[in-house]
Amino acid sequence: MSRNGFTLVEVLVALVIFAIGALGLAAETAALTRQIGIGQRAAVVTAAATARLERARARACESRADGIETVRYHSVRLADLEWSWRDPGDSAFRLTLVTVPFGAPARSSIPADTLTTVVWCRR
Repeated sequence: MSRNGFTLVEVLVALVIFAIGALGLAAETAALTRQIGIGQRAAVVTAAATARLERARARACESRADGIETVRYHSVRLADLEWSWRDPGDSAFRLTLVTVPFGAPARSSIPADTLTTVVWCRR
């Protein structure tokens, strides 16, 4: 007797294997999408920190004021940039810029970061 087609058990086993693969693919896609979002937010904060640092350096010899600026992506608050100046008295002003992620540190996808630079001004 020849056998044509598949048995019900074979079809069910194939469907279970396919479902496990599809769920794994969906989970990986969700994780990848989440990582892309984290990368985009970190890039926005990094670009804002770089721009703030350059603006502060450009005006350093005329005026130095500590400050804070909020970085937003669309309407979402991502981080605060806090900068401060220090004058050690040797024509070199130290500028420290700290990136403070919004939210609890354990829940934030953007790491805290500190940038320090020296600006030389003639007295």
